[in-house]
Amino acid sequence: MANCPKCDGFSQRFNIGTLREYRDIVRQLIEIVNQGTFFLVRASCPLQDMFNTPVPGDSISHDFQCLMCGRTFHLAADTYHGHASWTVGDLARPIGEKPN
Repeated sequence: MANCPKCDGFSQRFNIGTLREYRDIVRQLIEIVNQGTFFLVRASCPLQDMFNTPVPGDSISHDFQCLMCGRTFHLAADTYHGHASWTVGDLARPIGEKPN
């Protein structure tokens, strides 16, 4: 994968062990989206809803894309079974770059 100064720090896949850890990651992602590093492409619920009790559903997912290089990222939780993870997708075309 090519190096990207904006998103290389997020390029490692990892599992998330607790709801508190998941919410900490969501807080960071809200800030990263607000800074314009990532774009929230698709979501099963608004990021802010992750701070509600109970969480909004048994299966939650948020897909992001780096605005500089186009790399995709996936944050997902199966709240019923207690599994959550951050995964890195393929390097895609940057948002706004149109095909010829």
